[in-house]
Order: sequence, then structure tokens, then C-alpha cells
Amino acid sequence: MKKIVVLALLISSFSFAQDKFKQARGIEQRRTISLGFSFSEPSAFELTGEKKHLKTDFFGYNHSSVLKLGYGRTVVNLSGQNHIGTGILLSSGSRTFLKKDSWEEFYYQNSLEFGYIRFKDENYSGTYKYISFFNPEVGYKWQVSKELSIDPSMGCLWKIEWRGTDDVDNRSFSSLVPRVGIKVGYRF
Repeated sequence: MKKIVVLALLISSFSFAQDKFKQARGIEQRRTISLGFSFSEPSAFELTGEKKHLKTDFFGYNHSSVLKLGYGRTVVNLSGQNHIGTGILLSSGSRTFLKKDSWEEFYYQNSLEFGYIRFKDENYSGTYKYISFFNPEVGYKWQVSKELSIDPSMGCLWKIEWRGTDDVDNRSFSSLVPRVGIKVGYRF
């Protein structure tokens, strides 16, 4: 009974704590659409959508939701032959800006990512799939004008892989890979 009372008090304190969050400043334009490229395994051309949150987080920093759709490409070298695989990457996460009351400059983000890469060579075919819960990135969002931004970033991707199909075995891929990317965005 004591545990239930403590749990109820914790839940109610979190619901009332929402009143302490303040409105984020400078939120006249709430969305950003970006086109970009990331160098990793797999490399990807990306379309990213970012939506600003109206309220700051618990510590007073602005944050936003990020949704990414990418066209991934990776190369596997077996016995001196390169085999190219292509597919899709889906990612969803959140971004927190490290300068209070600002929607630009330094940020960090983490996201959940799913990747599906298909190989269709005559000597090498199959699928490679992974999911990543640990995908941290640090970046710098530079507002060139009121609408246009440039966003370089770097981080890493730790992949949990499904068993490959057909010729694809997971020994050809690394589970922890670095990631460097750049995006150009339009804010509206």
C-alpha cells in the first residue's frame, strides 16, 4: 500500500510540474524542412522535418521533434568485388538547443532509426535490416537568413541488426559507426 501511495504522489507531482514550464520565445515560425546528406554506413540522402515545441524543457532549453526519411546506400567489399545495396532509412527523435531562448547554434539530438538495405547483384543478393536506439548527434544550426539555415552535424550510430537474408551476413557490417552530415533547411 505504501508503494502505491508513493507512486500516486510521484505521478501527481509530474502532472502539476507541467505548470512550471514556460513558453519558448521566438516561435513565430514553427517548422523546418531540410535536405541533406550523411556520411556513414549506410550513407544517406535525407529529407528532414523539424517541429518546434511551444514549451521549453524542464531545464529551460528549447527543443523540437525531428522526423527523417532517407535514401540509404552502402557498399560491401567481398573477395575484391564491391556490392552496392540501397534502401530506406526512417528516423524519429528530439533535438535540444544548448543556448537558452534560442532556436539556433549548438544542439544535441538522439533518435530511433530503422534501416532497410537491399542488395540485388547477380553474385550477391539479400536484405540487411537494423534498428538503433542510440543515435546521438551534436550539431550547429546556422541561420543564414530568416528562412534559410545550414546545419552540419556529427555523431555515431549503434545498430542492432536483424539476421541478413540470402547472401547477406552481418559480419560485413559494423555495429557502431561514425556519422557526419550536413543539411540545408527552409523554415516556415
